[in-house]
Amino acid sequence: MHLQPQSLIFSFVVFSLFLFSGYAYADRPLKSALGLNTEQAAKVAAIQKEARNAMRKPRGELHRQQRALRRAKAANDGASMARLEKEISPLKRQMKQVHDEEEKKIRAVLTREQTTKYEQWLRERDAMVGGSRDVKDY
Repeated sequence: MHLQPQSLIFSFVVFSLFLFSGYAYADRPLKSALGLNTEQAAKVAAIQKEARNAMRKPRGELHRQQRALRRAKAANDGASMARLEKEISPLKRQMKQVHDEEEKKIRAVLTREQTTKYEQWLRERDAMVGGSRDVKDY
């Protein structure tokens, strides 16, 4: 039996999806990672939505300022670098405050056992590096 190259590629892709389809624990949605009931899941989803909305504006501004800072560094423009670093610090503090408030509100919804699982979830999430997981520095 002779297989076509397309069918080999398709088979490889399907196999890869099955092989790598498992989530890392920290990537699992909180509902399944913590065993939230329907009411808790709704409350957590509302808290997360509120935090995302609050984070949108400062994150966008932070990214703009960081791009400008990179350009200033490339141009070796010390005055612009100093000004931009001063503008970036309050944005990072604001984002950290939103993040901390989100965690506080989520903890208020959880049971003692779920809080323990949440602590583990946070540790594993913070240990992840790359992509959107590089949030440790704000």
